[in-house]
Amino acid sequence: MQFKLLTAVTTFLAASSVQAAIAPSDIVNTLEKVTDLSSDTKDIAEDISNPVTIIPNGFKLVNNFKDIISTVTGAISMLGDLPNDPNFPEAGQTDICDAFREFVKVHQALLNVVIGKDSLLSSTPVASILAAVLRALESGVDKLAFTIIDTVPTCAAGAKKDLEALDGTIGEAIDTFSS
Repeated sequence: MQFKLLTAVTTFLAASSVQAAIAPSDIVNTLEKVTDLSSDTKDIAEDISNPVTIIPNGFKLVNNFKDIISTVTGAISMLGDLPNDPNFPEAGQTDICDAFREFVKVHQALLNVVIGKDSLLSSTPVASILAAVLRALESGVDKLAFTIIDTVPTCAAGAKKDLEALDGTIGEAIDTFSS
């Protein structure tokens, strides 16, 4: 009887410690979620157009960037469960790289709109908060990107170029709001 109980407990513990495998589609879905948040944040940034909208939309902008950071942090946690070599099929790697490229494109568009709002935001308390949030965003995006790049050897070179371009735009945004 004790042997059966021990076997049952061991089986239960082994089953509960098994983690669900992460598929390329999981990574793609996460990148698409971050891309959608970036697009929504761009809409908020575009609405900053006059003295009446600067403060309320400026803080909405900051809060949306915080949502992006939170989503990126969750993605980093999810990807932390990946084995060192997930051995994704080539088609899955391509899907991941395509989703990453789209994220970079949309996020750069967002950052360029935000940079363009410097003249309106620079004289408000939003500017210094935005600079701090952008620094946190850069750190999270870099960590996420490097993790993703490690999973896609077939298209890693392109993903690295995309990351370099994004880092340049994030750096410009940080510099804009740090001065």
